[in-house]
Amino acid sequence: MRRWLFGWVFGLGLFCLLWQGGAPMMWAMGDAPLAGRRIAIDAGHGGIDSGAEYHAHVEKDINLVLAKCIGDKLASAGAEVVYTRMDDVDYYTRGKGGKRADLKKRVAIIEEARPDVFVSVHCNASKVTSYQGAQVFYHPKNEESKRLAEMMQKRLADFPKGNHRQAQSNTHVLLLSSLSMSGVLLEAGYLSNGEEARLLCDTAYQNRLAEAVLATFLEYFGEKSE
Repeated sequence: MRRWLFGWVFGLGLFCLLWQGGAPMMWAMGDAPLAGRRIAIDAGHGGIDSGAEYHAHVEKDINLVLAKCIGDKLASAGAEVVYTRMDDVDYYTRGKGGKRADLKKRVAIIEEARPDVFVSVHCNASKVTSYQGAQVFYHPKNEESKRLAEMMQKRLADFPKGNHRQAQSNTHVLLLSSLSMSGVLLEAGYLSNGEEARLLCDTAYQNRLAEAVLATFLEYFGEKSE
């Protein structure tokens, strides 16, 4: 049995309307710009793995909210969205290597779905509580992943305002190194920074961040089709 988890958003009427940077984006449902594209979204951590915990905020919960918000935006633009999890679950196994087993299961779910691209959603943390800013990571083996990461990073310059972080290569993240298709890991911000943690839990901020991710994929696939 295929173990795909799909997220769908169906618009009513002829047109689909999204907002980007305060301006409406409209297209006929039959001309949805991401129609025919399949995108996998991994909400980092989950279940017994809480991820970072700061200021009474738990990373696994924020990751899932952001992942679903991003997925809703992508589905509204016509994409077929595949999730590695849609609830507070994990794929740990008993004994040594449980975390690696969890990550390998996520890899297997994504590989089976055969998406065009993937994005893994996380929140960052540091002992330096002044650190802030969304940042995108990619594996250097894949030039398309680098291109996608750099596009997304540019869209995240206002998350929060004055974010000067750059897309960065990483060879240590199993998801990035193991998957066969292009993709990125998004660290949406620092939970260890009190103000940014507040923003990451704010619905309006979450929606704006999701719209920035949507705009990235519209640009990415738009260039590929030219």
